[in-house]
Amino acid sequence: MRFNALLWRSRVWSGVCIALTFCPQPAHADSVVDFLAAGHVLLDTRYRYESVDQNGFSNNANANTVRERLGYQTAPISDLTALIDLQATQHLSNTFNDTINGRTSYPQIPDPEAFELNRLQLTYTGVPDLTATIGRQVINLGDQRFIGASAFRQNEQTFDAARLDYTGLAGFTATYVYIDRVNRVFGDRSAVGHFDGNIQLFNLGYDISGVGKFTAYSYLLDLDHNSLLSTATYGLQFVGTAPLIDELGLHYTAGYARQAPYAQNPENFGLDYWRLEGGFDYENWSLTAGSEVLDGNGIIGFSTPLATLHAFQGDADVFLTTPPQGIADRYAKLGYQTNFFLLDASRKLTLTTWYHSFDADQGSSTLGHEFDFDAAVEINKHWRLDAAYATYNGTAGFASRSKTWLSLTVSY
Repeated sequence: MRFNALLWRSRVWSGVCIALTFCPQPAHADSVVDFLAAGHVLLDTRYRYESVDQNGFSNNANANTVRERLGYQTAPISDLTALIDLQATQHLSNTFNDTINGRTSYPQIPDPEAFELNRLQLTYTGVPDLTATIGRQVINLGDQRFIGASAFRQNEQTFDAARLDYTGLAGFTATYVYIDRVNRVFGDRSAVGHFDGNIQLFNLGYDISGVGKFTAYSYLLDLDHNSLLSTATYGLQFVGTAPLIDELGLHYTAGYARQAPYAQNPENFGLDYWRLEGGFDYENWSLTAGSEVLDGNGIIGFSTPLATLHAFQGDADVFLTTPPQGIADRYAKLGYQTNFFLLDASRKLTLTTWYHSFDADQGSSTLGHEFDFDAAVEINKHWRLDAAYATYNGTAGFASRSKTWLSLTVSY
């Protein structure tokens, strides 16, 4: 059944706003103060410097931006919890293309200035083993390869949605989500700032003790005005770890999905997704090798428009959209984590380096290769410092580029 999108959104926001205003409240002023004090103020600020040096542009991009979020989450009352937070993104420099400022002589850094409602949601837990959440919310499913918040960008992706989570059977989880609107990272002022439509997500998981987690999913995307991205994707994934000897452990991931046109998509295709990954963990070290393939038929490539895209296929973000010939990403990752010697023993330093080799899935074209370097310091539970560098050497029409990031995040 296809809902009228405007009517559904009106009902969602009316319900959330009524709940925020008229949820049962303590009778006395002192009780109201106590109730508010039992809630939690949400504060998150991130400063980031990002630079891009990309072939084909007369200028390098240099962005100094600050993202602030301020919100409040109530204490539970009558099995209801309400949450609201506002978000602002500000530019401290303007020598970059933020996708809406018209500075097209600079490479893109998609962090436009904005002041927006980030989340407004109501959660109900009155039914055993069932959680219901309605309103504007963050949704991350699995490893976010298909559904995620894209939290790397200053304006994260949120969803106007109704969500149900069931955990009533040992080791088993079930999630259903209906989405009316996707609020993308480009912001409200952008012509591509939203996906509207009828989106249904089904995700089932089962933990096998000592072996790993098996996930089956079905993601049905009916997007208004984006018919070529309206797809039905059905897939399976298995992720696990296993001890070997002494401090040596094994980790592994295997996944497959099939994608076909859905709703008003005029194309006729069947595209495959494959992922195979494995590696070893030893003391503070981790070594991983893998292959991820997104199919293409020469006209259209396997699409993941609601994913956390920055987490896959390299930090340089060259392949946010799958080329029509598809892409095969063969990669290796070396990671190291330790207690930072100048800080408390509970605080971590994480170092990671990646190598990616990209090829077309159809034909014999080489699409380039990339090196990524990432460092993160958890200064304490509220402060975090990140630095990263990516360099992509392009071929087959994909421009070479290098990117640098430095960010400081404070959250409470």
